[in-house]
Amino acid sequence: MDTIVSIQARLGSTRLPGKVLLPIGDYRILEWVVQRALWADTEDMDFMVAIGDNPENKAIEELCCRRSYEYMVGPEDNLLKRHLQVARSGDYDTLIRLTADCPFVPSAEITRTYSHHDASDAVYTRNDWPSDADYVMPTGTAVDVFDVELLERLAAEGAMHPNRRPLESPDKYGVEFAPNKEWGQYGDAHMAVDTPADYWRLVDAFEAVQKAPSDVAEWLSQ
Repeated sequence: MDTIVSIQARLGSTRLPGKVLLPIGDYRILEWVVQRALWADTEDMDFMVAIGDNPENKAIEELCCRRSYEYMVGPEDNLLKRHLQVARSGDYDTLIRLTADCPFVPSAEITRTYSHHDASDAVYTRNDWPSDADYVMPTGTAVDVFDVELLERLAAEGAMHPNRRPLESPDKYGVEFAPNKEWGQYGDAHMAVDTPADYWRLVDAFEAVQKAPSDVAEWLSQ
């Protein structure tokens, strides 16, 4: 499969504006997500940052230029269209969706979820169960792998988000859940940056362990 990682990014968060450019250790949060994608054990996989088109996001474009990250700018309020623009930028039949506010998304989970999808008949694979099931992954570690054909179908149906409809009707859309049971013990850990408190807790966690995402999850769960 020809695959691209699409990292959605914007600065207009209401609870913590500009969060994806905040630093944790040696990298900004968006840079951490890019690094996690690059560290994933996949062959010849491309990546691109999918940036919203609001004016404040020019700062993300500047970072991408400075770091030589490939990026595309698309509608702020139509996330599905943004990811489809990334998918249509080359001959891709598979898209891995990551979010730029999750600096500790595990590279191994990107690899595992992609491999599971590649070996199955699913058109959408997610490494997390629904929230009311066992083995829920910590917030901030989700990986979504889509067949591009499903994204095209959703766009034709008028959807504006890539996974809301499929997660609401998994049987209808051919969703497969591929949980990692080892992460179930950390299901209550919050590893995404949504609020100022989230950011500083992740800074504290990184300074305390400075290791793999699983060590951060364990620290947060204590």
